[in-house]
Amino acid sequence: MIAALLLLAVGLGDVARRALVGWLQVAVGIAVAAVVLVGAGLPLALPPTQLLSAGVVAVVWMLALRFADDRASGLWPALLLLGSVAIGAVVGPWPEASGLLPPGVGLSRLDPRVVLTVVGVGVWLTSSANLVIRALLAAARGADPLPLPRTTARWVVQHGRRRPIVIERQDDAMTASAPSAGALLGGRIIGPLERLLIVLLALVGAPVLIAALIAAKGIVRYPEISADRGTGSKAEEFLIGSLTSWALAGIGVVLVVAAQNA
Repeated sequence: MIAALLLLAVGLGDVARRALVGWLQVAVGIAVAAVVLVGAGLPLALPPTQLLSAGVVAVVWMLALRFADDRASGLWPALLLLGSVAIGAVVGPWPEASGLLPPGVGLSRLDPRVVLTVVGVGVWLTSSANLVIRALLAAARGADPLPLPRTTARWVVQHGRRRPIVIERQDDAMTASAPSAGALLGGRIIGPLERLLIVLLALVGAPVLIAALIAAKGIVRYPEISADRGTGSKAEEFLIGSLTSWALAGIGVVLVVAAQNA
């Protein structure tokens, strides 16, 4: 149970701090994770040592992995979290299902342990899993940063009928590389949807649909990969990101199955 609770705490913390910057991002993430661990761990009568250990792991995660941060933090935060989840799933305890809900709730047919695990896995596979994949891709690219494009500065004279003549400095490289206002960040949305679909299809017993989903992703990305024949970096990035995403979804399925068999 502590494994599912840790994933839920970290996942909700990452969702809450997603749009924040600086130390406010860290503070909000830690606060949300602490509220989840204390608010759900105490009613479940989980051992204080497990709650404290989970809290330490959540704090380390929030400090090490941040959104919109180009600094490479390595894979150790993800390994620490996943290792803690694995130990928590093996050690337990998994409280009795009858003690997790107050009487008369009307969810007697659902196992609350499984519900909590599914919710924790589902939340963590969104923003938190994106951080893991980004860290792995950064490690695969190596420690050497990509060379910066050479900038060409020039002075431009701008004028019009209703404005005076303005002489200003223009940087061609920055102008060319500036993202458009309506650009879609599809990977941040497609990845979580893909992982959630894989978990859902695995739980309902539809491996054929999972294979079809994986094949469809490869077909859609094939033109982009085949066009990158010079270095092959697109193909490597696709394989690393996709395999990691599928592996994280598989870990989520294993944890849900462990909750079902507890």
